[in-house]
Amino acid sequence: MESVEERLAQHPLEPHQKVLALTFMHGSRRRLDEELRSNLLLRGKSIAMTIDSFALQVWTRWRSLAASLNLETGNFNETCDACGQLLEHPQVAMWVARSYPVMVVDEAQELSPPRLRIISALALHASVFVAADEFQCLDEDLDTGPFLAWFQGGETTQLNHIHRTAVAGLLNAGANLRHLAAPAAGPGLSINYFFPNVAPFRIGAAIAQAQGTRAVLFPPAGRAWADAIAQRLGEGLQSPNYNIPPIRLVLEPRASDEIEAVMTGIADADILNPSQIAARFGQLENPPRWIPHVTAAALQALNRQGKAAWSAPELRALVERKAANFRAYTSDRVRGVPLLGIHQAKNRQFDHVIILWPHGVPGGDQLRARLLYNGITRARISCRVFVRSEGLLQQAPFAFNAA
Repeated sequence: MESVEERLAQHPLEPHQKVLALTFMHGSRRRLDEELRSNLLLRGKSIAMTIDSFALQVWTRWRSLAASLNLETGNFNETCDACGQLLEHPQVAMWVARSYPVMVVDEAQELSPPRLRIISALALHASVFVAADEFQCLDEDLDTGPFLAWFQGGETTQLNHIHRTAVAGLLNAGANLRHLAAPAAGPGLSINYFFPNVAPFRIGAAIAQAQGTRAVLFPPAGRAWADAIAQRLGEGLQSPNYNIPPIRLVLEPRASDEIEAVMTGIADADILNPSQIAARFGQLENPPRWIPHVTAAALQALNRQGKAAWSAPELRALVERKAANFRAYTSDRVRGVPLLGIHQAKNRQFDHVIILWPHGVPGGDQLRARLLYNGITRARISCRVFVRSEGLLQQAPFAFNAA
């Protein structure tokens, strides 16, 4: 942000211009939005959105040009790639740059080729400030090579100051994991194994004693154990040494899981009208809270544009947009302690974090180190890691083979 402020001091914004902040995930977008609002220089002169949302806006504005170029949209990757191709036309990129001469891109290590295409095209016409940490990329299938090659072609500055916490144990563990070294327990951090009949009591006590915001995280393959712990804690725990009242852990569903559950009931239909869409969605058990937005949009398209038929791909695109918008602009606060995967917790922070580390976490040593790093670095004050078995303490990411 200091670099952005220096740029604006030299070249102030015109009255019609704003700083555009882009990121991949909604958690990061919320954090960016809060940071921009708290900056007196940028307050009221900035806007934060996801790259996917930005891509859809550009494509919608330049739909006629997109049609002439035979550019199609469907899922988010297709929409971003179409947007990138549009922005490679100077008149489109300059149209964006006239409103947003300065752009900030956060969590850029997550840029897949279609999203990188957008940013690299904009960088030719605007001042683009990019923040990235390749170690925090948790997608093992994402090739970060193209992004790193593009990124290193610019003027880079190494950022070493950590703002989230000053707790030594958390800082040291993060530094160790980045170098594939074992994290050590210290101030603010504990890593323990407890016998299966003791673990729920210890986990419950850790949650109950924490003062401030709390979250329970689990890596891939940890859902079953997390569910079991949540059920035990929900009933309350009593023993000669513990008297823990019921603790409600609230599982936050992933957007992709909600979308797939919704589309399962549509897969066998080629064409549906708005009434049929509403009927299909009405049969869902525990439908996501954003479902009414989808049915309302389909009815609105009928009334305003005469669109009476929706193919399954068109409906999926609508479902994805409404799910994304709902997550973007609806508070994610829950009544209870959030229970969520480490991937979901990215870009969020809590005073106290409890990590449940099970058997079978996928990936090699580096991916497991990245997962634990992202879990620990969600904490501001303390993080307590509970492993499912004692043997896990001798495996990555808690121990590494020096050879």
